Amino acid sequence: MDSNPNHHPQYDEQFLKQPSKVVEAMEFLQMMATANKMDEGKRDGKKKEAKPTVDISADVTDDNYFITTRSLSVGSTSFRKSKIKVKSNTNQFTFMRQLDQSDEERVKTRIERERVANNFRRLGNAAYRRNQFKNAIEMYTKGLEYINNTPVLYINRACCNIKLRNFKIAIIDCDYILRVLDPKYVRAWLYRAGAYKRLNDEKNFEDCVYQAKRLNCKDIEFIDNFLEKMRTSF
Repeated sequence: MDSNPNHHPQYDEQFLKQPSKVVEAMEFLQMMATANKMDEGKRDGKKKEAKPTVDISADVTDDNYFITTRSLSVGSTSFRKSKIKVKSNTNQFTFMRQLDQSDEERVKTRIERERVANNFRRLGNAAYRRNQFKNAIEMYTKGLEYINNTPVLYINRACCNIKLRNFKIAIIDCDYILRVLDPKYVRAWLYRAGAYKRLNDEKNFEDCVYQAKRLNCKDIEFIDNFLEKMRTSF
């Protein structure tokens, strides 16, 4: 085999040992860029300082913090501040105190209404003793405008209507007591029994007496005495 590279140039590998022209060009460009930076530094006299980073949240507090909402306009973007300011210092003690005061006010109002209703009850009782049953009914009704969840005024009014022979109206008051206020209220069962007795409704009369005794088994003697007086007074 011929070893002379001139005869077979494709086998000549001497070029691999020669310096790369591309590497030389890249190194030359890097040297020029470095030289330019050095010249700029000399002209400025000193190296430029980096701008300090500003913390935009440093001055934000609970008092000056507010919510903003973003609104878009044609061709630009704008921001609109909300009128609602965040309240971060809500006083729980003050809030609870207000609730307590509200409860106190409700209690005071209830006591005052009971006082007025009780005054009308006394006036009604005085009229009843004078056999002024219509006037008594009016007083009891006015009392119910202030307190309507007590059976006393209803049962007193029912008694007056029985005296005036308004038996069906008396039954309505008794039914309200037993249905809404107190299903065991013995006087409501007994006045109801008396009204049905005057209407000659023996079935409902007997049922009222039975319910009165069943629901108030400790008051049997009182119920019997009441029924005995009812036969002569109603």
